[in-house]
Amino acid sequence: MDFLAQVRSRGFDKRLKSSLRWLAYCVGAVAILILLAIGSLYVSARRSLPQIDGELAVSNLSSEATIERDSIGVPAIRASSRDDLAFATGFVHAQDRFFQMDLLRRSAAGELSALLGASLVPVDKNLRLHRFRSTSAEVLNNASAAERALIDAYTKGVNAGLESLRARPWEYLVLRAKPKAWRSEDSVLVAFAMYLSLNDSSGVEEIERAKLKQSLPAELFAFIHPVGTEWDAPIAGRAWRTPAIPGPEIFDIRKGSSGISAARNVPASREDIEGTSTLDPRFWSHRPDRYMPGSNSWAIASTHSSNGAAMLANDMHLGLRLPNVWYQARLIVEAEGDLARDLVGVTLPGLPVLIVGSNSHVAWGYTNGYGDWTDLVIVEPDRMNPSAYLTSEGSEAFDIQRERIEVNGADAIEFQFKTTRWGPLLNEELDGQPLALAWTAHHSRATNLGLLAFERARSVDELLSAANRAGAPVQNIVAADVEGHIGWSVLGQVPLRGSYDTTIPTSWRSGDAGWKGWRDPDDYPRIVDPPTARLWTANARTIDAEKWFEFMGEGGYDLGARGAQIRDALLSDSSVTAQEMSALQTDDRALFLTRWRDLLLEISAGQIDPQFREPRAFVEQWSARASANDVGYRIVRAFRNQVRTDVYESLIAPARARSPATHFTPSPQFEGPLWAIVTERPQHLLDPKYDSWESALRGSFKLAIDALSEGCAEWRTCTWGAENTLAMRHPLSAALPMISRFIDMPAVGMSGDAAMPRVQSPSFGASERLVVSPGLESEGLFQMPGGAAGHPLSPFYGAGHDQWVHGKPRALRPGEPEHVLRLVLQ
Repeated sequence: MDFLAQVRSRGFDKRLKSSLRWLAYCVGAVAILILLAIGSLYVSARRSLPQIDGELAVSNLSSEATIERDSIGVPAIRASSRDDLAFATGFVHAQDRFFQMDLLRRSAAGELSALLGASLVPVDKNLRLHRFRSTSAEVLNNASAAERALIDAYTKGVNAGLESLRARPWEYLVLRAKPKAWRSEDSVLVAFAMYLSLNDSSGVEEIERAKLKQSLPAELFAFIHPVGTEWDAPIAGRAWRTPAIPGPEIFDIRKGSSGISAARNVPASREDIEGTSTLDPRFWSHRPDRYMPGSNSWAIASTHSSNGAAMLANDMHLGLRLPNVWYQARLIVEAEGDLARDLVGVTLPGLPVLIVGSNSHVAWGYTNGYGDWTDLVIVEPDRMNPSAYLTSEGSEAFDIQRERIEVNGADAIEFQFKTTRWGPLLNEELDGQPLALAWTAHHSRATNLGLLAFERARSVDELLSAANRAGAPVQNIVAADVEGHIGWSVLGQVPLRGSYDTTIPTSWRSGDAGWKGWRDPDDYPRIVDPPTARLWTANARTIDAEKWFEFMGEGGYDLGARGAQIRDALLSDSSVTAQEMSALQTDDRALFLTRWRDLLLEISAGQIDPQFREPRAFVEQWSARASANDVGYRIVRAFRNQVRTDVYESLIAPARARSPATHFTPSPQFEGPLWAIVTERPQHLLDPKYDSWESALRGSFKLAIDALSEGCAEWRTCTWGAENTLAMRHPLSAALPMISRFIDMPAVGMSGDAAMPRVQSPSFGASERLVVSPGLESEGLFQMPGGAAGHPLSPFYGAGHDQWVHGKPRALRPGEPEHVLRLVLQ
């Protein structure tokens, strides 16, 4: 008798059917409960969408304010006073972007754990070292009465906007948390979040440089760390000539311990920032990989524009996530004379000021100023008193800072750390010596609300003077005015240093070392109306090298190739249109890699190995662009990067042997020495694994194509876009995989790369693209990823993103209003 027959004979069949029926009921009930939960969450999320039409009664306004939104949600905000405009701006920011604002203030203050849980406690401990909440209070205390009133009005607007939502923002529903009210000092914390994005807050580069100096001959160290290269494109000054290759009497990689080290050398593993967890503050910090800066800004005088007006272009490159860091808006004060305002450009949610754009008289834009804004200080403990350290004035006690970190879902954590007169002690040491971090951001003098003065500027000179006095992360600032003038200078506060090597950790116990105050605004470098009638900045040196280093210090500025490509394009056209300026922002011509393509074709010519033939054919057919569809570009790029790694690792082999755990990375200026080596091919710098430079270069090519082959089923699919695929995600998408495709932007292959105007990686790129002539804002052009809204159920979420992907600009000013919300007195 078979099994089923036995079951039936024993009367089990009815019970089995009953059990299966009961199981089906349970599964159905669970499914219904899940659908009800999803439906409830959806309904609650929809309730958190902002009101964008009609009237809303609010307190703290002196008169009515109006918020007009166009077809993609970009607002024009109108008020009758500057304080009311600040209130309305805060209201709109909270409606659309409160969660973003919350993360920015928390990332600066070290308060992420209170919202996101215990996994962020180590991050918060590190952030607390900077004590930015305390410094924010100092900045507010230093503000003028008018500035403080503006910040307070903005704060009231933020809280009114938050309270106007019928439900808490959707992110807090997911996190089961309640948003905390905005405070005035939180706006200053948002500014400090940008310091974390734009500055080196660790000093790690100084440690790496010190270890290289300890391990390499001085001549070799100077050779691999030049001031610049033949690619330099300063506005004023000359390009730097690569120094001569050190001879074999200085360093011979094929002899002695250097050769042994090179042959055995294995590079330290590299952390992949593209795979950063969303529960890591670097996800919200917009600081790029330190060796892939990308912002561009340039201007042409009225004599060289097609519309007869000066013209400005700006595209700030930052980390890409959702919502986008900037918020496009037009801000209008409808008043008479100097009280009137008509501002258009981008704001930063959390602050009541226009960051980049035009005030109808002057337009301005930024690129990050890669100067030296942090120093590591070697702290000498007092051997007679373990609770003290030595200064030029004798022994001084460490200051003990005690902190309490609130944790969502767990007990609060208490910890303490030591600080010195120069800054907090770090966990890092150099040769057993404790290190303190000196950073401009730790000083309230370095941060202020000076950007408000930009609104009132009527000329390039006025705006640059305001920039020299403003307090923010130091930037190159380019400006153009309605009279046709253009100018460049430096925005932000710059420390005045004593006599010491600022590029490596140094003791400040001597009276000659350390910071001696701040640069006088009248001493800032400035270029107005240059003979070429053009200005350009691209994160590289902009003036003579000696003047740059004396004023800015050594901050690892970018290779000049990108700036040179912009400069040459501007100088080649005597009458530039706004559309041509916009097209230059998405220029992906691979001019920098052209010589590397030629080198690759040279060393692979005549190779019978079939492994080389097919990729070489794609290289021969390349488009000479970083096109998403180009296979040859990806191969050339991989070849150059592999050669760079192989040569650099051979040169620094003694340092790697001495400090195997240290992550040594070549500076952007290493391109000059690298090209000198692969073209001159000195035998004493050839890796001992090879008998000739030709075989070494072919070896690098083989490593490159082997690595590419691992990720490509066949060569025709091995496009640049397959590697350079957009990964613009919401911070919560990893925790919500079921809906991640609805809250992240589409993963599309992107054109662009480093060393060209269209700088692009999967999670780094242009955070905005703007072109404008002051006084002709209606003709201005704009692009931005991600859209205006931060709510995925909003029709404005992702609106305009596809145009950014394809480099198609729209109008800078908002379009005709389709939604109007009036804020009236309660």
